[in-house]
Amino acid sequence: MMVLFSHQKGGVGKSTVAINFAYQIQKKYKDISILDLDSQHSSMLFNQLRTNLKLSTIQCVTQDDINIGQFLSHYKADKNNLLIIDSGGYDSDINRTVLIKADIVITPVGISQIEIFGLQKFRKILKDASEALNTIIKTNVLINNVDSRSKSKLKDLKEYIKDKPQYFNLLNTTLHSRADYKNSYGEGLTVKEYNKKGKAQEEIKELTKEIYKLLKN
Repeated sequence: MMVLFSHQKGGVGKSTVAINFAYQIQKKYKDISILDLDSQHSSMLFNQLRTNLKLSTIQCVTQDDINIGQFLSHYKADKNNLLIIDSGGYDSDINRTVLIKADIVITPVGISQIEIFGLQKFRKILKDASEALNTIIKTNVLINNVDSRSKSKLKDLKEYIKDKPQYFNLLNTTLHSRADYKNSYGEGLTVKEYNKKGKAQEEIKELTKEIYKLLKN
């Protein structure tokens, strides 16, 4: 199975969410890997940091390390194996390839107007890919990095997403702007390892449950 964290826009939190999701769900699969397609290689750098600190790691590879076709095929049809793909924040052939092949697509998005413009552009990519395959490719939109004071903007964004059901499905989980997400990464830790009683780890736990349910359906 393949879960793709994808958006044509950078800076939306794909890597942070992908990393925390991977470590939260790893015990449910015999074989789990992260494919880092982001030009900043945040997932790979996190992996290297954990290695330096002698912490347990999940296999993390880049496009240069593998035969992309064979690697994707290993995970595509096997429900016991899971590949988590941290997509680049730009449109490219490789990013469209994994978009087409993924079993589940997750798109983190913030609540600013710029983020909505980015989501509109990503919708165009989904539409183009869907027309090329003659099937609908839909993403599960994850509202991320939310300031709890922005209730009206959050409501507007949710209404915008729900109004585009052909290509967007709004996830129930919302991730808020919390220091634990940034601070934990800098120490090579997941939010659960960093603060077991924190609200960030509770959010990741709920997100993992929601995505896992999608994978099982």
